[in-house]
This record gives sequence, C-alpha cells and structure tokens, in this order.
Amino acid sequence: MRCSERLSAGWRRRRGSQAGFTLVELLLTLVVMAVLLAVAVPSFVGLLQSQHGSDVTNQFAQDMAWAQGQALSGQSPVTIKLAADGSWTTSVKGSTVAAHSLSASQLQADDPGVACSLTATGGTSASCQSTLSFNSIGIVTGAPVGIVQYSNGRSVSSFQVFASGSIVANPSHAS
Repeated sequence: MRCSERLSAGWRRRRGSQAGFTLVELLLTLVVMAVLLAVAVPSFVGLLQSQHGSDVTNQFAQDMAWAQGQALSGQSPVTIKLAADGSWTTSVKGSTVAAHSLSASQLQADDPGVACSLTATGGTSASCQSTLSFNSIGIVTGAPVGIVQYSNGRSVSSFQVFASGSIVANPSHAS
C-alpha cells in the first residue's frame, strides 16, 4: 500500500467516526424553533392572562365557603367586606382573618389593572362594594344583587352570590 492510499484510508476512518451537525443543519433547527416559539408564546401569554381573573373569583369562592363554614361552626358573626376595587376583608367575631382576605395591593400585584364592577339585575352598573354577613345557619345577607365581574382589559371573570351562600362562576354561561 502506498503512502497516499494509507493517508486516504486513515482520513476516511477519522471523518466517518466524527459525529456532529453541519452549520446548515444547526441554522435550520434554530429557524424552526424560532417559528414555533413565535406562534406558541402569544397563545401561552394570553392563557396566563385570562387565568388571573378566574384565580381571583376562585379565591373569593373559597373564602366564601370558608366563611360559611365558620358561621356554621358557631363562630358568628362572620363577614366579608367586598370593596369597590374588588378586594375583600374577611372577619370572624370582629377580627380580620388575613389568610381569607385579599388586599387591594395583593389584587393589583396578582392581576395588574383589574377592576371590579357589578351588573345589577336589569343591566345597570353599580359598585362592587358590599358587606356579606353569614348567620349561624350559613345564610348570606347583604350579597351583591347581580353579577360581579373582574376585568383587566384582556379577560373578564364573573360570579354571582346567592343568599344560600353558593356562588355560580360565569353565571351568563350557567344553565
């Protein structure tokens, strides 16, 4: 075997054993990933933004259920004061329960720009401000009459409170 044939055979063995990607393959992969991200990220951001409003209504529903449970266990008076901005304060026997309250600063931190409105029966708008009181059998007095909506300009989440203490989320969609 000649020297040139040995070099050629050695070169083929080394080149064949090297694994990797060419620059074109890497660039093509990056372009495909960029296109997929450009399509997926806006949808994901929209999903996260719409989730915030429903998180607030879910938290309110949980705090309502907790307050009703406290009233049923003999801890009356139990009240939830819903402020005009949509925040609320829960108190048992006159003492505020921070774990079941949502301050205005927490509300804005969780969902910047959120606003609360009440669409009363008949379609008129009113303030969300109300005081819900639970008696010893869990019945609510002072519940807002109509549908409470949280809106942040991107999504709307709503609920309705009944005298029984039950809450219907998105009542316009309920059957």
